[in-house]
Amino acid sequence: MAIEQILATHKKESLADKAYRLIEELIVNLDLAPGMALTEGDLCERTGIGRTPVREAIKRLSTEGLIVIRPRKGLFVSEIETSEYVLVLETRKPLEQLLVASAVKRATAEEREALHQCAEEILAQARAGDVKGYLRADKVFDEVLCAVSRNPFTARAVAPLQTMSRRAWSAFRGAEKLEDSAIRHHKLAEALANNDAEKAEAAAVEMMDHLTNFAVKQAEKAGDNV
Repeated sequence: MAIEQILATHKKESLADKAYRLIEELIVNLDLAPGMALTEGDLCERTGIGRTPVREAIKRLSTEGLIVIRPRKGLFVSEIETSEYVLVLETRKPLEQLLVASAVKRATAEEREALHQCAEEILAQARAGDVKGYLRADKVFDEVLCAVSRNPFTARAVAPLQTMSRRAWSAFRGAEKLEDSAIRHHKLAEALANNDAEKAEAAAVEMMDHLTNFAVKQAEKAGDNV
């Protein structure tokens, strides 16, 4: 089953969803930098989508903490704090473990293979040194994992945390090698493809611990108390 088909089967994308996805990607890639002032008109122009769907996307992004709405001042991209990055990952870890356990129980063989394809793409983008391509592939992996877990409650809870941690990693990564994280995604996908619950659980923990260790180091460098 194609990756696009899996995602389409589980959720039909509305114009508001598309606006959200495009603006989210601009924020995660830092094309819209932390603290940057925004306008609805600018976001409409960047996405090629009308004001009503963009306005809905802004509300959702505000709820998820990526956009700040300041009365009488306007819209701003939220700032990123290293200490918050650590807390995001602390919250995300058990949810990722639950997603993986659910995927082991519920994903079909075709869906597990699709996850493996996603991980191959992450690894390819990492080895090519394409940061934006890597982040895009990482998001697709997360979306497919959420879809095949067939637990919409966990998926809704973890999705904003995945986005926030992706943006923070993008902002703080410095000399961090793309391949270090990509290899851990690949280990997880291989375990899921083989329907190996024990290895999948261990790989999920390893992936989250790797991200958390990185975040803690960034917080310590910044002098933040974590």
